[in-house]
Amino acid sequence: MSFDPATFKPAHFLWDYANGVATVTLNRPERKNPLTFESYDELRDTFWQLKQTRSVKVVVLRGAGGNFCSGGDVHEIIGPLTRMDEAGLRRFTRMTGDLVRAMRSCPQPIIAAVEGVCAGAGAILAMASDIRLAHPATRTAFLFTRVGLSGADMGACSILPRLIGQGRAAPSCSIPAGT
Repeated sequence: MSFDPATFKPAHFLWDYANGVATVTLNRPERKNPLTFESYDELRDTFWQLKQTRSVKVVVLRGAGGNFCSGGDVHEIIGPLTRMDEAGLRRFTRMTGDLVRAMRSCPQPIIAAVEGVCAGAGAILAMASDIRLAHPATRTAFLFTRVGLSGADMGACSILPRLIGQGRAAPSCSIPAGT
């Protein structure tokens, strides 16, 4: 089955395609555009399909309603993760990592148009993009440890130092004077 960007109708985000530009809009503005298991799957599959789609020249990734993405939906992802067995957690980790791999191997440049909240998995989506354009009032946060995750599942520990340098990416520690 061939992927046709002109007729593609995703179920879990908005898609617009014109003149070689595909726009992916995370569209749950009432919750600041969080991701669900289904949206992770569909985004991953879309970026894999784009690898073979030469009519798309660039991809713009954005959020609806003034926010980029608040990360994984607390009710639809974080809650269920606390009840998953080890195999389920591994599947989830693979799925989120596969989304980043699909984005990074996508031959088209991905431009993250970031505004408002850009947190958790949303921050990783922005980092996995080739270019990030952010509104000055954008607020970025890595919330993985607040919900019992490492963040390593989506590559935060690998990608962030490459973008901003190891010194800025590492947590600061204070050394007492005189030591």
